[in-house]
Amino acid sequence: MRFLCLLALFLTLSGRVIADGGMWLPVLISQRIGDMQANGFKLTADDIYSVNQACMKDAVMLFGGGCTAEIVSKHGLVFTNHHCGRSHILSHSTLQNDYFTDGFWAKSQKEELPCNGLTVKILQLMEDVSDRFVIIDDKNLTAQQYSQKVRQIKEQIYIEAQKKYGDGLDFNIESFYAGNMYYLFVYKTFKDIRLVGAPPSAVGNFGSNTDNWMWPRHSGDFSIFRIYADKNNNPAEYSENNIPYTPKKYFKISLGGVEEGDFTMVFGFPGYTEEYLPSSAVELNTNIIRPAQVFARKNIMEIQSAAIAQSRQIRLKYTSRLASVANAEKKWEGEILGINSYKAIERKKEFERNFVEKLKQNPSAKAKYSEILPAYKDIYSHYGKYLRALAYYTECIYPLSAFQAINDFNGVFGFNIEIKDSFRGRFCSADSIVERRIFGRMLKIYTDSCREFLPENYSNILKNRFGGSVERYVDYIYENSIFCDSTKLFSLIDRLDSEYKKNNPDKNKIDAIKLQVANDPITMIGIGFSNIYSETLQPMQRNYRPKIDSLNRIYQKALLEIMPEQIMYPDANLTLRVAYGKVSGFSPRDGVNYLTFTTLDGVIEKDNPEIYDYRVPERLKMLYRNKDYGRYADSDGRLHVCFIASNHTTGGNSGSPVINADGNLVGINFDRNWEGTMSDVMYNPQICRNISVDIRYVLFLIDKYAGAKNIIKELDIVE
Repeated sequence: MRFLCLLALFLTLSGRVIADGGMWLPVLISQRIGDMQANGFKLTADDIYSVNQACMKDAVMLFGGGCTAEIVSKHGLVFTNHHCGRSHILSHSTLQNDYFTDGFWAKSQKEELPCNGLTVKILQLMEDVSDRFVIIDDKNLTAQQYSQKVRQIKEQIYIEAQKKYGDGLDFNIESFYAGNMYYLFVYKTFKDIRLVGAPPSAVGNFGSNTDNWMWPRHSGDFSIFRIYADKNNNPAEYSENNIPYTPKKYFKISLGGVEEGDFTMVFGFPGYTEEYLPSSAVELNTNIIRPAQVFARKNIMEIQSAAIAQSRQIRLKYTSRLASVANAEKKWEGEILGINSYKAIERKKEFERNFVEKLKQNPSAKAKYSEILPAYKDIYSHYGKYLRALAYYTECIYPLSAFQAINDFNGVFGFNIEIKDSFRGRFCSADSIVERRIFGRMLKIYTDSCREFLPENYSNILKNRFGGSVERYVDYIYENSIFCDSTKLFSLIDRLDSEYKKNNPDKNKIDAIKLQVANDPITMIGIGFSNIYSETLQPMQRNYRPKIDSLNRIYQKALLEIMPEQIMYPDANLTLRVAYGKVSGFSPRDGVNYLTFTTLDGVIEKDNPEIYDYRVPERLKMLYRNKDYGRYADSDGRLHVCFIASNHTTGGNSGSPVINADGNLVGINFDRNWEGTMSDVMYNPQICRNISVDIRYVLFLIDKYAGAKNIIKELDIVE
């Protein structure tokens, strides 16, 4: 294919250029290895990715479907972030054994805790299957026909892969460069994962939402798990007979630390970037969509934070929820800031002007690609108001617990125990007062912001019965709806359950329950909002999304063809990638220059017993006073906590190993700086930095703080 020839040319050219950012496919890393070695890397491409020998890819995994983790011992011990393991730490926590607050350390494998539902996926190999998708050049296909053809080809490749590679493996095909390249990924998925250790939240979550996305940072953001396998070292469901997994490769751990200018590499599963969006899309997103999302989430955070401060029990229920809400909100704020300060929209427009000039110099390319940018602009000018409404719907309406209860109830008349348990689980994991406050606030925000997209029945009732007062309407709903009262809801479920257990259920009683549900005030407006989505917003998505996908595919093909001097790494899509850079400080604004590392001194400086996010445990303060750092102190005598580097990362890279020039583990990636979160849209080499916990701080906490010598003995530590 002509495209593959263009890509080969691109890779050859880009291999001579020092990358500003980049998330590179490991199977093609040989095209980047020269640049990596020129910047200090001492190993080879085969040490990173190989199917013929043990390599780094064998020690890196997709953790839980949205994070990265790395194997650090020959017995399947795994390091990842504390926030990646948070839900599993919380699942084992009770008021009596609060592992989230107090920490957890298994002193033997018998004490390790099974994590129900947690899986890890280890990549076995990547295979280029791009030549199977030659339909990319068929201009006679509509967007829908194209998607159908892609699905058919994928299904055929999966069948062939099953025959070729055998049982016990999972297969996935992902596209790159917006559908100009395709790779088959072959994974082993392990399902018996157990919690081994976690620091107290005051260490692992130090600074919490206040410090999130910020530098300087002082969080010991790590947790420890172990992979178990069957007696043949293959994936298996949880069993007491399973044994620790023996990996092909694990990372040795360096005590050498890092300093300004050192090479670093992040190997992980970045989730999602949009580096090649046109300026029209970035402008809409930055000025309209993101502000709407930020506003909605700030309101939820305000309610949840106030509730958490009042009750320990609510804190256990809402800590993970608040962190999830706050994580995206603060990231979006930083993205807006970074895009505006870097003048990213204007830079995009300048890039597009250069693109147009290139087209003018190439008549054949001009004939194929001259309508791309105008088409983008036309689509986003019409699609914008629907995207805005979708943003508010997604943030304000869809997550509301009362509406989610209706969704759970959709299958209730084919009743089973799982549905019953889902209701009980939903109510047990929430607080009715908190949920009522959130419901009222979110409903009002959506009502005020999206007048054009309100259900007719909701608008009429709001106006005619409640004088336009959302607050009065919400009071009425919570006083009368069974979906807002656990006692009423469980009573109805028990009545229904008793009928379905009978050999001859009473149809009249079931019909009466159906009528009660249908007339419930939550059902009535919930269906209205659901219809707004399914009949108005979703159809617009289905109309415009394929057109945008098609334009993206053509645009990126055009860029590769007529601008081969541009460094074009594929957007992140939760597949294994290599990012490399150097330990480097930055200056986000006039008069501010950040160092590359933080120390335990900074943790103690932030100590404030009155603020939950900054309550330093007494044992950590004692170790600090005694300067009892052992072999984990830096050459300057201080205990380094976190460091920054210029590796290009995004969501999904949480928990990724940070590797030095010798291939040893020096840190665990966990965040980005606030000003640099715009790297999902445009990487700014001056300020985009990834933040990692220094592996020496991790070891210090395991050893000196927790006294978990059994874990330390298991690690291969390089002095």
